[in-house]
Amino acid sequence: MNRNSLKILAAVFMLLDHVGLFFFDGFWPLRLLGRLAFPIFAFFIAEGLRHTHSRKKYVLTLLLFAVISQVPYAFLHKIHNFNILFTFLLAIFCIFLIENYKKHEIINLISLLLIGSFLICAEPFAVIDYGIFGVLLVMVFYFFGGKNDRKSRAMFFTFSASVLYLMGIKDYIFSGFEPYGLLQLFSLVSLCLIALYNGEKGKHNLKWFFYIFYPLHLTIILIITLIL
Repeated sequence: MNRNSLKILAAVFMLLDHVGLFFFDGFWPLRLLGRLAFPIFAFFIAEGLRHTHSRKKYVLTLLLFAVISQVPYAFLHKIHNFNILFTFLLAIFCIFLIENYKKHEIINLISLLLIGSFLICAEPFAVIDYGIFGVLLVMVFYFFGGKNDRKSRAMFFTFSASVLYLMGIKDYIFSGFEPYGLLQLFSLVSLCLIALYNGEKGKHNLKWFFYIFYPLHLTIILIITLIL
């Protein structure tokens, strides 16, 4: 399965998730399918960072769409937390700190500790979408992905599954041990889809479609909710 096919699937899963959340009072079958979206997008954020020709342009593009998306996101959720693109940006920043650790050991170590402390303290308030485990998942995809030997792939899927499992257990605990809180564990199935990735882009260049889709679908949902 090529990149375009997987990302279109993730976009559909995300749309179904938000339709279930905002129009059908959290209808659990749609929200269940929605659990597959985030890991797939997180995987391609790591892939994009690994293969981009300009990291600066890549980060600035993500930042631009994160800011644009924040407006409909904030109105829809009615809370002061940050959308998923900011989670991806924070993960990328942590990756940069680790990659350049030897150049500025003390500063980078302090920065990583501060970010980790912030994420842990902010976890109960959902300030960062998907929180510390969302950041960790992108980092796992980046540092353990991109290699096709058996040992590397085993480590990739083992660590990825561990982060997704802990994310699901965290949601279950934070939900007060309600069965609905177990939905996040279904995100483990996304690893089966990621395993089908063949490393190819696909026939068409849909790069900007996926950037635009996130704020656009949030804006459309917001407009519909205001009309209704």
